[in-house]
Amino acid sequence: MFNNADVRFERIETMKSFARFIVEKRKGIIVVFALLALASLLCIPLVKVNYSLSTYLPEDMSTKKAMDVMKEEFTLAGTAQVMVENVTIPEAQKLKREIESVDGVKSVVWLDDVVDLHQPVEFFDKKTVENYYKDKAALFQIEFCEDDYSLKTGSALDRIKEIVGDRGAMAGTAVNTKVMRESTFKEVLTVTALVVPIFIIILLLTSQSWFEPVIYLLVIGISVLINMGTNIMIGDISFITQSSAAILQFALSMDYSLFLLHRFIEERQKGMDANEAMVSAIVSSFSSLLASSLTTLAGFAALMFMRYRIGLDMGLVLGKGILLSLISVLFLLPSITLCAYKLIERMRHSSFLFSHKKLGKGIIKARVVFLIIVCLLLVPAYLAQKSNKFLYGETALTSGEDTNAGRQAKKIEEKFGINNPVVLLVPKGSIANETALSEEFAGKGYISGVQGLVTLADPSIPQEMLPTEVLENFTSENYSRMILTLNIPVESEITFEAVEDIQDTVAKYYGEDYYLLGSSTSVSDIKRVVDRDFAVVNWISIAAVALIILFTFRSLSLPVLLVMAIEAAIWLNMAIPYFMDSSLSFIGYMIVSAIQLGATIDYAILLTNRYVDNRRSMGKREAAVKALCDSGWSVITSALILFVAGMGMSIVSSIKGVAELGLLVGRGAALSGAMAFLVIPQLLVVFDRLIRKTTGSGRYFTNSTAGEYNNHI
Repeated sequence: MFNNADVRFERIETMKSFARFIVEKRKGIIVVFALLALASLLCIPLVKVNYSLSTYLPEDMSTKKAMDVMKEEFTLAGTAQVMVENVTIPEAQKLKREIESVDGVKSVVWLDDVVDLHQPVEFFDKKTVENYYKDKAALFQIEFCEDDYSLKTGSALDRIKEIVGDRGAMAGTAVNTKVMRESTFKEVLTVTALVVPIFIIILLLTSQSWFEPVIYLLVIGISVLINMGTNIMIGDISFITQSSAAILQFALSMDYSLFLLHRFIEERQKGMDANEAMVSAIVSSFSSLLASSLTTLAGFAALMFMRYRIGLDMGLVLGKGILLSLISVLFLLPSITLCAYKLIERMRHSSFLFSHKKLGKGIIKARVVFLIIVCLLLVPAYLAQKSNKFLYGETALTSGEDTNAGRQAKKIEEKFGINNPVVLLVPKGSIANETALSEEFAGKGYISGVQGLVTLADPSIPQEMLPTEVLENFTSENYSRMILTLNIPVESEITFEAVEDIQDTVAKYYGEDYYLLGSSTSVSDIKRVVDRDFAVVNWISIAAVALIILFTFRSLSLPVLLVMAIEAAIWLNMAIPYFMDSSLSFIGYMIVSAIQLGATIDYAILLTNRYVDNRRSMGKREAAVKALCDSGWSVITSALILFVAGMGMSIVSSIKGVAELGLLVGRGAALSGAMAFLVIPQLLVVFDRLIRKTTGSGRYFTNSTAGEYNNHI
């Protein structure tokens, strides 16, 4: 039988063999990574980006079923609204014909489709006229041949913009999609250009050589490049993931390279030659690197359990990115470092960092104050973050009033009111039911328009006598289509009630044999799914992180203390929108909660690890001060890098969901860093006796003479 010492010795020898393999094969490793980076660079433009969040709904949801039926019976055509100001009715008719002739446009609905313009408009219902023509402004409803995400639809929008000129304004899902498609990749480059120089400054301040940041950026940059290129294997990724994954991977995994290179420099300062110093650095760093990456992966893995598959999309891409960063740090960083270590040593500079000893003593002295403040904030923060005004739909992620597209949409809304279309599919065959249903809808205050075969043509006229294009727009082999125009927001309590009312109204005529499709109807589905998803993701991420801490420290109390501290930072982060009276995307709330726990728990683990090691020879207060001195700059550096990355996304992105995601990540990093720096040392001191009793032997013990220091603090 092997004892623990034998097993540990065998494990260390295995790690040494692994490290020596990396050291010996460094040139080949560099070549392999260079080839992978080149291949990934070629693949990045081929990665498909999905701009429709509805496609991530579970297959059994009514919206997903409606999308499938709609695609099969009518095709999922893209739509847009175009308003042109300062036009007469004849000019508007001419513009309509020009727009209809654009390649990619299927149909244009305007006033002349609902009334006979050979007669004066004064003879017609004012409400009907003003849905299309008001104050010398014409509003055209456009349907495209292909969906909102098609390049052909995008080209058609460009041509329409040329036709309407400066007098025109455009809005709708096709417009939003085009804007996002054109801005996504450009904004990734802009964010990178903004934050990388700041990263370099931060890295220079915490490094011991002017050349260190070059190695960090090269190693993590290559891992990001490979991650972006290998996304081609997934099929397609969401625009949210595409916009945020690269910069988040960069910020979340920078720690790994910092830790390994600093350990190598320490070993060199002990007098080891470069090869042996790197072997020693890899062996001594491996468990810490693995634990750090596992906690981050735990947060992303939790996202994969969401039924709303946007979580799987983001969790898979970011989780893959963290694994690639870890592999790059373990293989590529040692290889590059050994080829450039002479340059590193030649470009050494004196440290810019100051000691945290005095600050650490002050923090420990003020422990009662810090803990009281946190306790006072905890309950209000918990209640506030649960009471936020959550938004669930795509508009919470895609629209932004401060963008050009947002301003144009607002301009149309101010002139003609809200235009919120909902498509209804009912079984074909009963003209009487369709007529009665359309008349009932016309009497509802929240519906400003009903388009269907029975509203555009006299129901008494045989359908075979109607124009082919009209029939194709509103009937298929099995279904008749109606388009309801709601004059209420896409997402609000009134909207939820209206959707229920529409469902009840249709059910009177068709039972459950119908389909509804629109932004408002999909919001209800998304809300039901993500409410359940949040509980699952939250508990899985907490359990996974707690288990990692449990096995890392062999302690029952530390997982509870550390997870609670970071959870408190998450509550504070998510409570801020409530106190600012601003809405919050529930999807962003859920994703960032998992990311913040998984990514920033490392700060707590690092500081706690130092504390536990120090307690072997020191009293509890001295150990806490020493832990702050040893790990304070590491915590600050990690939090600062993630803060800069998040705020860079928030400042640059014109996509509301991405900007909000960045703000939450950046603010969360700052709050978690503050919690690790100011509160966790206090918890370790206050609960020291409990920690000792619940932590495995050999991991935590005190020198009997060490306590004298405590009397002086």
